[in-house]
Amino acid sequence: MGHLLLIWRLMLHDLRRRPAEALVFLVAVTVATASLTLGLATHNALAIAYLKTRAATAGPDITAITTDTDPSGLAERLADTPGVATQADPVFAFDTTIRAHGQTARSSVEGRDTSPSAVDRPLVTSGTWVRPGGAVVERGFAQALGVRVGARITIGERGYPVVGIAISAATPVYPWSDWAQGPGPSDYGGRIWLTTADARAAAGDIPGVYLIHLKLTDPTESLRWSDAVFTDDRRGDSWVNTHDWQTVLETDAAMIRNTQPALVVGGWLLAAAAIVTLAALATARGARDNRRAALLKAVGAGPGTVTAVLLAQYLLLTFVATALGLAAGTLAAPQVVDPSAGLLDTVGPPDSGTVTASVFLAVVVAVTGALGPAVRAARRSTVQTLADPAHMLTHHPRLNAVTAYLPTSLLLGVRLLARRPGRAALASAGTAATTIMVTALLTFHAELDAAPAVKRFGPIEVRTDQTGQVLLAVTFALVALSTLNTVLLSWGNAVQARRALTITRTLGATPGQVVAAHCVTQLLPAVPGVAAGVPAGLGLYWLFATPVTPPGSWLLTAALAILLAVAVLTALPAWAHTREPAGCVLNAEAA
Repeated sequence: MGHLLLIWRLMLHDLRRRPAEALVFLVAVTVATASLTLGLATHNALAIAYLKTRAATAGPDITAITTDTDPSGLAERLADTPGVATQADPVFAFDTTIRAHGQTARSSVEGRDTSPSAVDRPLVTSGTWVRPGGAVVERGFAQALGVRVGARITIGERGYPVVGIAISAATPVYPWSDWAQGPGPSDYGGRIWLTTADARAAAGDIPGVYLIHLKLTDPTESLRWSDAVFTDDRRGDSWVNTHDWQTVLETDAAMIRNTQPALVVGGWLLAAAAIVTLAALATARGARDNRRAALLKAVGAGPGTVTAVLLAQYLLLTFVATALGLAAGTLAAPQVVDPSAGLLDTVGPPDSGTVTASVFLAVVVAVTGALGPAVRAARRSTVQTLADPAHMLTHHPRLNAVTAYLPTSLLLGVRLLARRPGRAALASAGTAATTIMVTALLTFHAELDAAPAVKRFGPIEVRTDQTGQVLLAVTFALVALSTLNTVLLSWGNAVQARRALTITRTLGATPGQVVAAHCVTQLLPAVPGVAAGVPAGLGLYWLFATPVTPPGSWLLTAALAILLAVAVLTALPAWAHTREPAGCVLNAEAA
C-alpha cells in the first residue's frame, strides 16, 4: 500500500505541474483509438441501425417484383406457399424522372394506401403520411434533393407538395432505392410515395411494376425459400425478380466500403504518430525522470518500483484515452454508416473485438513509447545520475572520416544524428505515416478526376463525399500530430545538443550553421520516410480501391511540401536556442 500511495502522489504531482504534457499524450492516443474504434464499429453500427429500422417499419424479408399487369394470381400463390407468415397487398410502382429545386433525379414512385400496410410501413420522420395530392419522399433522397416538408416536386407534368419525409428498410438506402425499373440493367434512384390513385394518374402510359412484400416464418432462410419458390418452371411468362433483406443490408454496407478501411488504417497510422509523440515527450522529460529514478533508488526503491513510478502516469492516461476513444468512436459510428440519412440513428455498445483492438492499440502505444526510457532510467547508476557527469561521446572513426570534408552544417547534423539513431527512426516513421495518408488523399482525388462525369456528379457522390471527408479528417489529424512531433523532437534535440553546439559556436560556427545542422537532423530521416510513404500510400489505396496513380507532379509537390514543413518546424526551436550568447549558455551549464 505504501508503494501504491507513493506512485499515486508522484503521478498527481506530475499531472498538476505539467498538464500540457499529459494533455498532448491524452489527445494523441484518444484520436488514434477513436479512429480505429470508428472503423471497426461501423459494420456493427450499420447492422444495428438497419435492424432497428427494419423492426420499426415492419420491413419485408422478401420483396417480389413483377411486370404482370394483374399480380393477383402471383400474390395468391405466394400467400399459399409454406413459410409465408404475412403478405402485403401488391403495390403499384413506376420509374420516372422527377424535378425539384431546378434539378432532376431518377426515382421510383409507389402508390400506397393511407392506412398502414401489413408489411413495409414507412416511418414518417417529418410531416404526415400520404394523402391525396401530396407526396412523401424517402429521407435520404429528400436530403440529396434539398427538399423539406412544404416544398414542391414535379412528377411527370404534375406538381405535388411534399407532405412528409419517411424512412423504410424495404429497399437499400439512397441512391439504391429505385426498384421499379423493371427488366434490364438498373440505375441509381430514389423513392417517393403517393396515394395509389395519384400514382396511377402520374404514371399515365409509363409501364409499371408491382411490389409484393412478404414476411417469412424463418427470416434467416429467405434465400433458400426464394430459390425454392421462384424456379424457372414456376415463374411462367411474367418477369419476376426478388430481393431479400440480407441483400438490402449488403447493399447498404457498400456505402461505407471505402470509409471503413480509411478509418482502420488511419487509426494505426495515428497510433504510430502517437508513439512518436510519447517518445518525444519521454525524451523531453528524460533528465527529470533520470533524477527522480536516482533519488528513489537512493532511498531504497528497487528497479521494479522505479519503473512502475515512471510508467504509472502513462498507463493512467492510456486507460483514460482508451475510454474516451471508444466512447467517441461508438457515438460517431451511426453518423458515419448512414451518409444518406436513410436509417434510424442508433448507438449500440462496441463489440468485444472492437474493445480488444482499441485496448491493444493503446497498450502498444504506451509500452512502445514509454517502457524503454523508463527501464533505462531505472537501470542507470544512482551515483552517476545524481552527479550528472559529462556524457562521453562514442568515437566513430569511419563517420569522422566520411564527414570530415562535408560543409559545416551537414557535418554537425550528421554527427548529431549518429549520436541518437533511435530518434532518427522515430522521426522517419512519423513522416512516413503522414506521407501515406497524404498520398492516399491525392490518389482519391485522382480517381475522382479519372471517373466519368456520371459517377463524379451522380447520386453516388453521397458515398464519395463521405469517403473524401474521412480521408481529409484522418490526414488532417496526422498532419497536426506530425507537426507537434516534429516540434517536440526538434526541441528535445536542441536541448540535449545545446552544450555541444554552443562550444561549436565558440569555435567559429555561425548561428545559421547551427540552425541548419538541426534541420539536417530532421530532414535526413524525413527523406527515407517520404520515399517509403509514397509507394506505401499507393499500395494501401490500391488494396481497398481502384488502382489509380496520381500525377507525378502531385506526388513530387506533396513530398517537397512535407520536407519543407519539417525544415521550418525544426528551424524554429533551433533558432530560439541560438539567440542567447554562447558565454551565457556555457556559464549557465557550468552553474
